[in-house]
Amino acid sequence: MSSPTTWPASFEAILRRYLAALRVDEDIPAEPLVDLGLDSLRATALLAELEQEFGVDFGDEVLDPALFSSAAHMWAVVQELTDDPLSHAPQ
Repeated sequence: MSSPTTWPASFEAILRRYLAALRVDEDIPAEPLVDLGLDSLRATALLAELEQEFGVDFGDEVLDPALFSSAAHMWAVVQELTDDPLSHAPQ
């Protein structure tokens, strides 16, 4: 199913692996990711995988609860970090 916000399939596939309460055929709703089964352990693994996939470093963003307010917000942060050359993780 498609998501209400446009993001790459790789972002959605990664995100879905960590949202325990989300059914396979369900769109990712615009609600806090913790309401969809994202706990602190899953969040840590999710961010590490996103950093690797998109070549970004969340840095202090990790400490901001707003990062987990919705999938759309998380994607917006990834996009911002991708556009910021100082945010790229060292290769």
